[in-house]
Amino acid sequence: MHLHQPFKALVLAMALMMASGGDINKHEEYMNACPVIQCCAPGTNGLPGRDGRDGKEGPKGEKGDQGAGLRGLQGFPGKAGPQGAKGDQGPQGEKGQKGESATFDALQRQVAALEKNIQTLQADVRRHQNFFSLQWVKSVGKKTFMSTGRKDSFENGKSLCAKAGGALACPRNQAENTALREILKASEEAYLGISDVQTEGRFVYLNGEPVTYTNWNTGEPNNNGNEDCVAMYDTGKWNDLDCSNSKVSIICEF
Repeated sequence: MHLHQPFKALVLAMALMMASGGDINKHEEYMNACPVIQCCAPGTNGLPGRDGRDGKEGPKGEKGDQGAGLRGLQGFPGKAGPQGAKGDQGPQGEKGQKGESATFDALQRQVAALEKNIQTLQADVRRHQNFFSLQWVKSVGKKTFMSTGRKDSFENGKSLCAKAGGALACPRNQAENTALREILKASEEAYLGISDVQTEGRFVYLNGEPVTYTNWNTGEPNNNGNEDCVAMYDTGKWNDLDCSNSKVSIICEF
């Protein structure tokens, strides 16, 4: 029978002890007093064991204090919400104080004063109209002829009428020719806004348009001595004459 090596060593040790006559009991006491860890040879470290299984999940911790982080930028405004329902009508306000009648009375007085001023101005206009109609002013259609009471050359007369906002008188039909003649005094003549300065024998208005109405005196125009301008006699007839003649009346039209 084959014995294990440790057991065989133990048997041999017992046999030696009995052969030596030693006290077996003392030997047992000695063996019992000897710690196992001192009596046996030290063992070698083994391989590390496998990781144990994960334990159960612990309870949830308490909520910590809020951090003191920086505040982010404000976002873009959202879309406008739908219009709300119309609210109930509010209570009627308190009745206001009665207005002062003095204000209305003052307005009435101002209106009355303005009406009086208008009537005065209208009377003055009528008086001046009557005065002018007797002497220096004559209206026909949409045109008005007005005498300046001055005598001058053609160019100076044309400039004078232009500064007043008008032009040298120039009848374009029989009615206007008659109205202009009625302003002239006996033996008086007035320049007309007509000339043939640019082209001899071709009379045009001041704006360059060709003349469409004429009332020439018999034998006129004759261009006697380079006569490029036109004047009206007190008879209403026309005559060509020198533009530099400064003894001719200036009548404007508006």
